[in-house]
Amino acid sequence: MGCGVLIYLYIDIYININNNRIVFERAAKESVEIFHLLFLAQLSRKLDKSLFAVKGGCNLRFFLGSVRYSEDLDLDIQVTAPETLRKKVGGILDGASLRAVLEIKNIAILRVFEPKQTETTQRWKLALRAPGYGEGVQTKIEFSRRGLSEHREVGPVDPLLIRRYGLAPVLMPHYRPEEAFRQKLRALSGRAQAQAQAQARDLFDIALLLDSGVRAKEAIEGFDFPIEEARAAALSLDFSDFKGQVGAYLDPDDLKVYDSPEVWDALVRRVVAQLDAET
Repeated sequence: MGCGVLIYLYIDIYININNNRIVFERAAKESVEIFHLLFLAQLSRKLDKSLFAVKGGCNLRFFLGSVRYSEDLDLDIQVTAPETLRKKVGGILDGASLRAVLEIKNIAILRVFEPKQTETTQRWKLALRAPGYGEGVQTKIEFSRRGLSEHREVGPVDPLLIRRYGLAPVLMPHYRPEEAFRQKLRALSGRAQAQAQAQARDLFDIALLLDSGVRAKEAIEGFDFPIEEARAAALSLDFSDFKGQVGAYLDPDDLKVYDSPEVWDALVRRVVAQLDAET
């Protein structure tokens, strides 16, 4: 066999391995997303919709058109006692109903842990079986009692996601775009105040919300925000932060849109310009 043939053979093997890796990674992200949606559908039958709201990355992904997958599911809740919520969530995760619909999607709950169950925060960590991942894909469900904002609404999950996964339509309480913007801005500036590493996902989500029509001035008017801290945090994030914290949670076609230092720098400048307009 000639050298040229061997080179083409190795290239073909590399491409196949890389394509398989992409397929498995996408299957893992989709499995987590399907689990989150099916869990929320069950939760909406167990809890009054006026008592909780989906927030964070899942809010943006499921209701506000984000292209970024969310690794975890975060919610705010009020009134419901911790032990009551613990029993309800435990009943859903252990119940035959959720496990049956997951099995149809070739997903299974392998392990469930309860690492934190306090008056303010209740957290469940799970390992899910997903195609190509024998050891399980990790995800987390977290409820917080640090305040349920009134700026929320009950709305349908993005029909594109519902059709993509072949799920039944579901209405869920979630935060409106302006409140989601405020939450992301607090997260970005809060990490800076706490001298913690700023997160590229917060900046990416802020840019997405601005591009979707949220007006920064109107969203934060009447609220006290440390704009300078948020600005500094935004400028501290470079393309390597995007690659590690955001790029891994985009589909390949979406990643192509953002996958260059120039595009990331333009995104940072766009957000900073909006923040500068507020100072």
